[in-house]
Amino acid sequence: MARPIKLGLDYFPMDTDVLKNIKIRRLMKKYESPGAILYLNLLCDIYGNSYFVQIGQDYLFDLADQLETEDTEIKAMLDYMVEIGLFDAELWKQNILTSKSIQERYLTAKGRYLNEKKLEKQYLLIPLPEIKARVSTVKTPVCTEKTPVITVETPVCTVESAQSIGNKNKVENNKENESINLNNNNHNNARVRENDQSLKAEWDQWKKELLNDEDWCASLVRYSGKGLAIIEHALEAMTYFDDFIVLKAQEDTTRTKKEYQMSFIGWWRHNNWETNRQLLTGTKQVAPPRTEYKKPAARKSRYEEMMEVAAEAKLLTKKMYENNGFGYTIENSLEATTDYTA
Repeated sequence: MARPIKLGLDYFPMDTDVLKNIKIRRLMKKYESPGAILYLNLLCDIYGNSYFVQIGQDYLFDLADQLETEDTEIKAMLDYMVEIGLFDAELWKQNILTSKSIQERYLTAKGRYLNEKKLEKQYLLIPLPEIKARVSTVKTPVCTEKTPVITVETPVCTVESAQSIGNKNKVENNKENESINLNNNNHNNARVRENDQSLKAEWDQWKKELLNDEDWCASLVRYSGKGLAIIEHALEAMTYFDDFIVLKAQEDTTRTKKEYQMSFIGWWRHNNWETNRQLLTGTKQVAPPRTEYKKPAARKSRYEEMMEVAAEAKLLTKKMYENNGFGYTIENSLEATTDYTA
């Protein structure tokens, strides 16, 4: 059974001059850091889903809870993002957030792995013919060159010796080719190891720069909602993130500091900003909460219910005689009546 193709992306590209973009500058001028964090959060959710996200009441609550603000404030930010052109205005009328540039980046990232049948065509801002033109299927070229056949006849008396010589030459050629391929592989592996060591050294340098960046640390505190304690565990979390990249063979996705920063935030957010070492590495699972059920109280019999009603009636009658004063006491009156509660 073939493995299903994933619609969302594990990571997405971002322009290096995004903070110089006039639309982002307008957003940050009006809503400051919360506006930029909200936009980044939306991009992560959009590309994680595919190329759009549908805004509902639960999703608005989740965004407001993360930014520690109100739903109405989040809605106002979204309306302003649509107003300045970060998202498409027509689709926003259907509570859909996307844009043509977002869809172009999505198509570029998916490439030949794009599953056209599962595209939500009603939300596409790019015509299908143009999409098919963008997505090219890479095929392995087939070698059509034929090996020439030697038609020279060999005398019968030398057939065995010719075959023996041919087999010997073939074995020698195979050994020589294997030796060449082995040397090439060793050289390539050595170069890969050298590049990996250089890349890990860059990761360590990026960690120091990010943790020494007060603005980045402050944004991380606000975005995670965990307080200053999140900074104390950031370096340890980055170390586990490095192991995750190597384990998944995704070194090519973190070739720049910005790619490393965005991938790390997405990974930690996916792990609910966990700081426990065992939970963060997946060696310990969170036990589900236990639900305790209380045994319902035993139901009283009809006789017991009647006795309780009779006792309450007797008490009520006594209070009526004492409060209204009929000229005789409750004791004399009750002696003349039948006591049904005896």
